[in-house]
Amino acid sequence: MSKLQRSIRNRRYNLKKGVSMTLILDVRTSDTIKMRVIDCSSTGLRACMNKTEVDQDWAVIGDIISSSKIVWPSNELSLGRLVLRRVSSNDTESEFAFSTVDLQIPVNGVLSKILEVDLEHDCTSSDKEMSSDKFNLASFVENENQNIDLFDRMREFSYFHREWVNSKKYAYQNIRTASKGPRVNLSRKRKSGRSDYLVMGSNDYLGLGAHPEVVTAAKSAMDKYGFGSTGSPVTTGQTDLHLELCEKIARIHSKEATLLFNSGYAANLGIISAVTTIGDLIIADQLCHASIQDGMALSKASSRFFKHNNPEHLISILEKERENYNGCLIITEGVFSMDGDVACLDKIYSIARDYNCRIMVDQAHCFGVLGANGFGVCEKYNLLRETDIIMGTFSKICGGIGGFATGSKELIDWLRSFGRSQMFSVSLPPSTVAAVSKSLEIFTSDKTYLESLRQNIHHFLGGLEALGYRPDPNHESAVIPVVIGDEAVMGEMYQSLLEDGIICTPVVYPAVGRKNCRFRFTVMANHSKSDLDYAVACLEKAMLKVGFSFGPMDKNKKAA
Repeated sequence: MSKLQRSIRNRRYNLKKGVSMTLILDVRTSDTIKMRVIDCSSTGLRACMNKTEVDQDWAVIGDIISSSKIVWPSNELSLGRLVLRRVSSNDTESEFAFSTVDLQIPVNGVLSKILEVDLEHDCTSSDKEMSSDKFNLASFVENENQNIDLFDRMREFSYFHREWVNSKKYAYQNIRTASKGPRVNLSRKRKSGRSDYLVMGSNDYLGLGAHPEVVTAAKSAMDKYGFGSTGSPVTTGQTDLHLELCEKIARIHSKEATLLFNSGYAANLGIISAVTTIGDLIIADQLCHASIQDGMALSKASSRFFKHNNPEHLISILEKERENYNGCLIITEGVFSMDGDVACLDKIYSIARDYNCRIMVDQAHCFGVLGANGFGVCEKYNLLRETDIIMGTFSKICGGIGGFATGSKELIDWLRSFGRSQMFSVSLPPSTVAAVSKSLEIFTSDKTYLESLRQNIHHFLGGLEALGYRPDPNHESAVIPVVIGDEAVMGEMYQSLLEDGIICTPVVYPAVGRKNCRFRFTVMANHSKSDLDYAVACLEKAMLKVGFSFGPMDKNKKAA
């Protein structure tokens, strides 16, 4: 295949004469670093500092900086996370180049008054290969596109995509044929001619998605109510099944009321944007899910991120900024989707109350897993009643689709009226609602599913540990990350796992840091012990093929 030459252009603008701008970073060494901005584009900036000002051990190329902001006379702007791209030094100064992750820099907006913005000036472009070896998805997110035609950037991407899908790094769009449970059939044939695979990356943690009673409940509801809900919740989309499910979820969480959403993503967007507004502050853990970050971006409130599971950093933000805002919402996940670790909710809740803040917990990955009854991290810390907003999904606890918010009656009445992602979407189909309701009924009445899941998590971790993997000794969740670090190496390992009949989709940048790409294994309650042992054996075989071994600090590696 011929290598196609295309250009991705970055347009950088200098500061106007007499204007100074400071970049402030919170880095992994827990330092706060300040440096002088040289220039910026909509997706990146360059800054410099005196070499003697601070220990530069934090400056690792490819690392994601947890939070950042720029400050100039009488103004400041939060940039969220940045990626360190390049470092160069002379005798006195070091220069650093960064690209943005969460937000674009408003060079044609609020910063246009202090930048030498000349839209007529054509920047210098350089040709770059669209090879999957040199490019990835992030290449099209990070680079500024100054295209006259909106579809130009799509054409650029299509050149890359053609090579990417044929590379060993491509691990997506595996099409399942008629099959269900922890072992499925795919349209992809293995070299042996077989098409059966063991699923080690499913969201169906408890294995209830294919439970006979759950399937029967869905079929029965379809017979009674038809295929769809026929409307939004405020028109014709509500049935008695919807109301019964809401009451069931509220009882489980010791709350007054519940509101259903079409997905966990829609729930986070609707909750965050409805609850907060201009003059409010949102502070979220830096590793919160993309849906939370997008909800924050959609809200008119100001947003900040605290270092992952770091109560001290949360306090420092509140000490500095709480008094400048009206309301404040602190958000954390219960179990973090990429690392599988658990939020220190007891400490975060206490801090929230000390500073007169409300707290929201996304229990997507812990509802059905943590707590004495499996009711999530809020139950684990005895905070079901006290947590202001509990969000959850149906994709993990029962392998279905949908999300919910549960809390006080006042909260749910407000969300019902102002949660746009709920109000302006067609309701969940009655068949889905019936299936979810039956799944919750089975889960709450039969604890063998929860116990089987916990035993399997323990067993799989033990198998990985025998390979040199060093898990957190307190690991409780069904999400078990195996950090590889090198995307090319992981591609080779992925192909090996596929040929041995194991499905575990790799997670790459920008979902995680460049050096933290990983296999994200998930364990199911209905995996057999031999299933898990086979998955470990196949992973060991893949490791041997590429010469990979676990380093001494694997247990401390975190997604960025």
